[in-house]
Amino acid sequence: MKKMGLIVGLLLTMGQWAMAQSTPTADEIVATYIAAIGGKDALMKVTDMTTNMSAEMNGNAIIVTRKQKMPAMFSMVINANGMEVMKQTGDGIKVAMGGMQGSRTLDGSAAQQMTLMNTLFPELHYAENGVKTTLVGPEKVDGKDTWKLSHTTADGAATWTDNFDAATGLKVQSVSTSKGPQGEMKNTMVYSDYKDTAGIKFPMTIVQQSPRGPMTMAVDNVKINKGLKDSDFTVK
Repeated sequence: MKKMGLIVGLLLTMGQWAMAQSTPTADEIVATYIAAIGGKDALMKVTDMTTNMSAEMNGNAIIVTRKQKMPAMFSMVINANGMEVMKQTGDGIKVAMGGMQGSRTLDGSAAQQMTLMNTLFPELHYAENGVKTTLVGPEKVDGKDTWKLSHTTADGAATWTDNFDAATGLKVQSVSTSKGPQGEMKNTMVYSDYKDTAGIKFPMTIVQQSPRGPMTMAVDNVKINKGLKDSDFTVK
């Protein structure tokens, strides 16, 4: 009887050890993702990037232009049928938001979250920016096995999540919340169809799911190191 107890205990211990061995840490998941899209050395050479996307929503032709520049500047302009309907500009500290319903400027934790998420290859800079990343655990996303990570700003004011494909290491989903005039809004981005541009893999299809409805964006092209100017990201 004592021998049977020892065998059961040994099996349980081995099972726990195997589970620990097969579950990566948050840092390992991030490192696998960085390697999967091109590697740290290649990503660190990117100083600016322009991503042009197109979509159709409710019969309207949508053009999205996203610009990013080191160390933490970004902008995004959305045009519908040739008319600008939304613009975001971040100078690294503040974020200006404009649209058909007016304009406003964000600072503090709200601006910090948007800035951190829109920095070029943000995972490279989470540690230096004080972002704490933790492993939530395994999660199915569109039938795929993924590892879910949670990120929290240094002051604890904002949290968002990413899911990484357990097989390929690529990012497949990001979920964040933001506060607006109508209250808190959840925003989900689903990434797929990764392809190589200048030695770096980018998702060529991005599906945005928000309270306004889903929008599928096709990435038409990615332009790297074209000399974007700091003045392109001025927030007044």
